[in-house]
Amino acid sequence: MISKTSLEASLSEIAGPVTRRSLFQVAGVTLVGAVTVGMPGHALALGGAAEPVFPNVDTGPVTGTTMAGVPVGTLGGGTKPIFVAPPGSSDPVAHSVADTLFWGEQMMEHVMFFAMLMPGPDLARPRGEAERFQRQFSAHLTRLRGSRLDRSNYVAFNTSTLRLLNGLIEYKQRMEADQTSARMRSLVWPMFFAHTRNEATRFRARLTQLNGGNASFDRREVVPFWADKMEEHALFVSHLLDPSETALIGAANSAAATFGKLEAAPVGSKDPAMAAVQQIINFKVAAERGIEAGQIKSIIHPALADHVRREAVRFKDELARAV
Repeated sequence: MISKTSLEASLSEIAGPVTRRSLFQVAGVTLVGAVTVGMPGHALALGGAAEPVFPNVDTGPVTGTTMAGVPVGTLGGGTKPIFVAPPGSSDPVAHSVADTLFWGEQMMEHVMFFAMLMPGPDLARPRGEAERFQRQFSAHLTRLRGSRLDRSNYVAFNTSTLRLLNGLIEYKQRMEADQTSARMRSLVWPMFFAHTRNEATRFRARLTQLNGGNASFDRREVVPFWADKMEEHALFVSHLLDPSETALIGAANSAAATFGKLEAAPVGSKDPAMAAVQQIINFKVAAERGIEAGQIKSIIHPALADHVRREAVRFKDELARAV
């Protein structure tokens, strides 16, 4: 069977003797994998499926722009820009704008996914709540883009974001409890409610930190938080792929194992974390392209594939800034 090796060592490392190399295509990109053999002439468990090595994806330099009258940066590569503060910036205003633009989009998409996974008349009430939050965050981001923030007023805007965020956190917590207790029977995993609630709680803590004038990233917080999110992303992907996609399921499970270990031991050199996040970006980009092109069998919506890719790129940016 395919071993759950660390991403730092590479997703192509196989436990057992390699008898042949194999090639397959995802969205026009040739991926290389290896196959292990048990008894002579017989591939193990996965019937000759390859564990792929994904092409390296350069996330590119930060592109400067101005939002809400404040210099910020963007990283591209997908359907939406990934907002970050300018390189080297310690300005809490710039970080507030970038973080709200990034996380506001993520919060808006969380409830969009909830609504998609709450079909039918029995779920009309929680679906309606999700759709209301989606409209509220969209309007809030529109207000931000039309504002001019500076040191005199950014805290007030962040406080308005926090009020909206508090309501969303309460909703996610309530939905998680209802789904877990079977009071609600949606298609949203309890783990997905918890995952998105944790991201909202982290965004809330970040805004509170910025309101105090501190824009720094602490590696002791950045690595455990994002490693946990990357682990869960990989588990989500593994469970949303078609059962026939054995190679990609194996790669997703390998990624989950790597980030589980990284979460438990974040202190030390940046190299293992940076190598791991680059590998998960490579995996997510290849998966997103394959899903878009209809070359990967799954029930993953393209918007979800892009959503988790953006978070991986944001992890990489925060890791590079963390001290």
